[in-house]
Amino acid sequence: MSSSSSLATRFAQTAQLCLETFDSPQLASQLTTLAGQDVTKAALNIGQVLHSKQFVVSSSGSSSVAAKPSSELAEVPNVAPHSENLTGAFPELPPIDDSSLASMVFTHRCSAEKEGHLDGRESYERLEFLGDAYVELIASRLIYQKYPDLPPGRLSQIRESLVRNETLGSFALAYNFDDRIDLPASYMEGRGVPRKLLVKTFGDIFEAYVAAVVLSDQKNGFATAEAWLVHLWTPRLPGNEDYQVPQNKFAKQDLAKKIMGKGIKIEYRVEEEQAVKKEGKIWYTVGAYITGWGWEDRHLGSGKALSTGEAGIRAAMQALVNPLTAQIGAVKRDHDAQVKLEREQ
Repeated sequence: MSSSSSLATRFAQTAQLCLETFDSPQLASQLTTLAGQDVTKAALNIGQVLHSKQFVVSSSGSSSVAAKPSSELAEVPNVAPHSENLTGAFPELPPIDDSSLASMVFTHRCSAEKEGHLDGRESYERLEFLGDAYVELIASRLIYQKYPDLPPGRLSQIRESLVRNETLGSFALAYNFDDRIDLPASYMEGRGVPRKLLVKTFGDIFEAYVAAVVLSDQKNGFATAEAWLVHLWTPRLPGNEDYQVPQNKFAKQDLAKKIMGKGIKIEYRVEEEQAVKKEGKIWYTVGAYITGWGWEDRHLGSGKALSTGEAGIRAAMQALVNPLTAQIGAVKRDHDAQVKLEREQ
């Protein structure tokens, strides 16, 4: 066999593996276990490029590219309609069609270890490991398609803004993931856990959820996850700086439900020094502050709008995706559970 023939055969085998990895979440998971996350990311990226070019590997081992233009990427699926919930108009949370995966997403390593799984295998950590690769791939596809003229360095900067923990963690809190996971008490008691660690934890849980969506639906899971993430990310892309998430008119009620209790005070204050006149209009900034549950006049979020009423609503919306609010909510839940237990005794 000639060297060129041998190279063609090996290339066809590698291309086939990358294409199958791109099309099969289960194979991607197996490859991650076998070769590591970096190799899986590379295989997924190569598979995406080959898929976009309609690259075909025949049963004989030969390979070819269909007539589709090489610069054309696979079309990003249509985004699902918005629904009014949580911090405003967010897309509906995709379901996880596998109860074991759904449970794993919201199981922390400490909880898994209590159940006897000392290697953490039943926690969200392995799903997060795979979800990280999917999140980065989907972000890369979106940016590559939307900005055909930008250099790779700038594309990387945009991608980093989409996949960083602060962004993904805010999505997790917007969907109330903090109410669904049993984190160690030290995480949610407040002052002992660095904010950076808490933000990373919620970002990891979000990535685990993405992986579970993909794995639970072999046929449409990836497309579902991609459409969902594209919808979440689009307002954050360059050129959309003036975009505001549609108002959630029940944000103040949602925040009160999450952290209010007897003797607890949430105050919305106009921050006068931040009132700004722009194009003949006065923009007001209102801050949301809490006193109670061990916190004194603590800032939770701010909102800007043409009226103090709407600015207050937007302050509540921001507070709902603040990790501190999740901590306060956990303290409230523990208190309410204790009160209920005492009443039943």
